[in-house]
Amino acid sequence: METNNIYLKDYRDIIKDLDKDKTLIITDPPYNVGWSYNTYKDKVSDDDYTNMFKFFKGFRFVVIHYIEDIIKYIVPNLGVPTKVVQWVYNSNMRKQYRSIAFFNCTPDFSRAYQAYKNPNDKRIKQLIANGSKGCKLYDWWNIDIVKNVSKEKEDYYNQIPEKVIENIIKIVANDGDLIYDPFIGSGTTAAVSSKLGYDYLGTDICSKAIDVATNRLNKLSNTLL
Repeated sequence: METNNIYLKDYRDIIKDLDKDKTLIITDPPYNVGWSYNTYKDKVSDDDYTNMFKFFKGFRFVVIHYIEDIIKYIVPNLGVPTKVVQWVYNSNMRKQYRSIAFFNCTPDFSRAYQAYKNPNDKRIKQLIANGSKGCKLYDWWNIDIVKNVSKEKEDYYNQIPEKVIENIIKIVANDGDLIYDPFIGSGTTAAVSSKLGYDYLGTDICSKAIDVATNRLNKLSNTLL
């Protein structure tokens, strides 16, 4: 299967052919809450949902999900994560945060930066004047969700902000990694991987996801020429 492509396929049909040493999986999986996509409904039994994640054992695997579901469905298959980051956002949804769990890999927070909290402080001003890019990343990321009016919004559901994926890649990816998203959705993981110079691979069983992600990547490719 060629890299830097996305496919209308079930991840279970290809994951056995991926090199565990060279593949980094980053994904925002279906949440199993009954959301109706155009070709399937996101609701299976607890056992079936738990079994979805057994195929990722042995891979470096980073998942964006709610912490209680990570504990209930993913930990039984992959064990205890090496690190958990909280992504928080202000919204009108019942939950105001999601967790990002790292399995079989350890993030290095010194590889990414965030803006200083007090940019007007005299010492901070001097650091910025000396070329500082900010302070090293914390494990609490305050990043707005993608709204209908957001510039990066695509015609798809539950879109993850590019900044979230960018942070993940920067703190955990190795040179030469293939970054794979088994539930590609709107294509955010693939798009950010491409921008950062990594090869990517994506799959999804939702035909609309493939159409949206393909169009997004085609537009990105044109801008990078």
